[in-house]
Amino acid sequence: MTGDTIVSDKGPQSPTSSTDTNDSGETLRGDAIIEIEEDDNSTSRPSSDSRSSRSSVSDESAQPPKKPTVLRRITGSLKSEPEPLDITETNTRKLENTPNGFPRLAAFQSSEANFSLYRSFSYLHSRLLLDMQDEITTLEKELDEIDWDDSDENADRLRSREIDVQLAEGEGEKRNRRVILREIKEKLMEYDDVLIKARTLESFQKPSDRNYRSVRRYHHNTKPLMDAEMDSIRSKEDTISLGNGREWAKFDGSIETALGRFDKSLKWIFRKEQPPLQRFFRTPELRAKTDNKYITFYSSSRIEKLINILITVVIFSLLVVPVITMYRLTSSDTHPENNYRQTFNAVGVLIVFTLLFSAAMSLLTKAARHELFAASAAYCAILVVFIGNFTGPGN
Repeated sequence: MTGDTIVSDKGPQSPTSSTDTNDSGETLRGDAIIEIEEDDNSTSRPSSDSRSSRSSVSDESAQPPKKPTVLRRITGSLKSEPEPLDITETNTRKLENTPNGFPRLAAFQSSEANFSLYRSFSYLHSRLLLDMQDEITTLEKELDEIDWDDSDENADRLRSREIDVQLAEGEGEKRNRRVILREIKEKLMEYDDVLIKARTLESFQKPSDRNYRSVRRYHHNTKPLMDAEMDSIRSKEDTISLGNGREWAKFDGSIETALGRFDKSLKWIFRKEQPPLQRFFRTPELRAKTDNKYITFYSSSRIEKLINILITVVIFSLLVVPVITMYRLTSSDTHPENNYRQTFNAVGVLIVFTLLFSAAMSLLTKAARHELFAASAAYCAILVVFIGNFTGPGN
């Protein structure tokens, strides 16, 4: 178990090494490693052979021990001892161990962040805001009328708050400026609170079609609620997701879908009981969440590693393939007689791969329009420079 620690040299501290701070006295960050406490009572158990024949053991112990080989020393240092059970043991809420209905539906929606879909009640927020807005508008008009009346009768009440408060205390229960301002304050506080929360809800992401269909399929398969209670999940336009969308969320979803289909094909080809690839992309905790064959939880960290590999291959291909292609087209040794025509072919390759690069940027990242334009221009400039180096006067 590792974690970051902050070592500070201010105040009384426990003794630390000189590497905890740099020359300027700034605090450095490091890793704290917690090891397993060794049990003094745990000793190696003698084997059955040693218990039965002590004489042979004593003879062998008298011989000098054999030195381990270099390979065994290296591999032995890399091996890690297994953790005790009280450290590796985890508790996972299983869907089938939860009563069907709202409890199981809550367990399902909390099992994956992408399944945390809830209504935002945008219409009710708007309806409430409009009603409160009209109340505040009415109070505003009433305040304006009192201000104009006092400007003609007693202008000092508008120029001094203290005078206005003293005169308002002597008016009894009359609806004066002080009463209206208190009501406006209360209404504005409520209005601002609802307005800010409505703005926060609007900033939540809408669920992707893939995640929304997954939740609807779960409702269809398990029937956790009665039909009258299903109106909330049917309101797709009013549904928000609590999950934070990753940069390649859509691409991740397509990869997971393709991975699932490919895994089912391997299961059918090799006649396996379980899809063979699931054990590489599912942690033991995810496998323990459910026994339902229609529900598959993939580890986001493992999917991200696969995505990173694919992204690396795409970037490498977009950089290397056009360079090799244009080199063969513009090389004087390869086409000494058709260099002029091959240069235009190289320009065509440049255009095609620039379009592919722009498409990859827009599909695989959340780059803004100006960032997409700048990246495509830089990529095109690199290829143009490459063509210019191989189509000079010497060619």
